[in-house]
Amino acid sequence: MRATKVGTIQDAVARCYRAVGGVEAVAEQLGLANSTVSYGTEVNESRPGGIGVNYLVRLALHDSRCAVPLAEFFADHAGGVFEPVLSQADVISLYARCGLVAKECGEAQAAIIRAAETLKAGHLDEAEREIDEAIAVLVKAKADVRQKRGAA
Repeated sequence: MRATKVGTIQDAVARCYRAVGGVEAVAEQLGLANSTVSYGTEVNESRPGGIGVNYLVRLALHDSRCAVPLAEFFADHAGGVFEPVLSQADVISLYARCGLVAKECGEAQAAIIRAAETLKAGHLDEAEREIDEAIAVLVKAKADVRQKRGAA
């Protein structure tokens, strides 16, 4: 595999390839020559699109491990982060998720009020932890909703 610069699309593509077994495995999966697949990790302005997004989508649909480095790359460039939120063990009903949202958001609100009243470092730290837990539960709820809608 070619050496790639961290944070580039070429690096994301190379990490995608490694996740699913390397250039040869990707070439076989996509029905392409090894050299064509390898080209996706080369910086080349005559064909700056590399392997092409349609091939990467096919690969990601075949093996979700390929999608992670690509999602991380695009999230970084969109000013955000990519964080997988649903594992098979975490799939619960929307009703159960609502209960978790209410619990975590209530705990965050209580911690924020306590921090606002005292402005003590420990209470501020606790509020931040509770906010993070509430955000995580809300993001999982959003993923559940999207999954039920068929968008994820």
